[in-house]
Amino acid sequence: MALSLFTSQPLVLQTAFSELKRQAREQAVLLLGSPGTVVTREVKGSRFLYRDHYAPGGKKAADYLGPADEEGALARADDVREQIAVAKALLHDARLLAQHGYVRVDGRTDAVLAALANNGLFRAGAVLIGSHAYGVLLNELGVSASTVHTEDIDVARDRALRFDAEAKPFEQMLQDSKIPVFAIPPLDRKAPSTSFSTRGRDKRDKLRVDLLVPTDGSAIKTLEVRDLGAHATALPWLRYLLQTPVPTVVIGRASMVPVNVPRAERLAWHKMLVSELRHETSEKRAKDIEQAAVLAAVLAQQAPESLEEAYRDVPSAAKVKTKRGARRVLARLEETGQEQAVAVMRDLLGST
Repeated sequence: MALSLFTSQPLVLQTAFSELKRQAREQAVLLLGSPGTVVTREVKGSRFLYRDHYAPGGKKAADYLGPADEEGALARADDVREQIAVAKALLHDARLLAQHGYVRVDGRTDAVLAALANNGLFRAGAVLIGSHAYGVLLNELGVSASTVHTEDIDVARDRALRFDAEAKPFEQMLQDSKIPVFAIPPLDRKAPSTSFSTRGRDKRDKLRVDLLVPTDGSAIKTLEVRDLGAHATALPWLRYLLQTPVPTVVIGRASMVPVNVPRAERLAWHKMLVSELRHETSEKRAKDIEQAAVLAAVLAQQAPESLEEAYRDVPSAAKVKTKRGARRVLARLEETGQEQAVAVMRDLLGST
């Protein structure tokens, strides 16, 4: 009996996600933590306005809005009430989608991405990649499939970002999440850090954020990213992945975060390529093959021409390794009885 790599979501849920995405991308500011409520407190005979909520770490928190009789504070309170109402409505729909298999990120990832979005990072052109992007694309394609739990957030940019105003350094953007994230010291203590992480002994519970950029060479190196006041790991073949990204939304526990992710067809081929750059026994290689197989199977049904176009654009110097990874994906598609995807992949691999 053939196994199913994915299940298509009912049209009503796909429509609900599209509407959720539209509304989420219209948000000017994302609230961090639970939506909460606006309250008035009396202190020493004077009344003050606060937003009471649960912070991303789960503790009760209060954001000070100002004196209850001050015009500016009253206006801020009205704005926050409107933001709370929008957030609650979006979360109601998001919970329904999550109950039916739509991918939702954990609270810490939600908070970090929301902080980056509030700082204009994705609006300026940054792209969320890695397994979180894969999960977002499953939602975007209207399918459910097995996902790999990850605590890694991979943020990339192809060229200097264009912010509406002067941008904070990347590390300060991360601190706005209220999640305690620290720069990871590189092996070479003299080299700058390109990654950030929460503290803890168990790697499985650590949240890690990596800043990535493309390099035209074949070696991995560290490059300065002046527009973000940071350094990034430069990876070969990354530029291919970052071309014409898709604007979409991450479903979080407390907020819906507008982001950009790679095109599904490019992510599929890029994962086939990257799988061949990993060690034979790496768990990530198996993850790359599985995710590429799912995307190829979905796209073979929905838009087979996109797979062909994206394959043509794979850099010539990367074609051999990409085809090698693609054959592993083809074997997985054959194993699970994805006849349409098998036919598409065989045709593409046999055409060069």
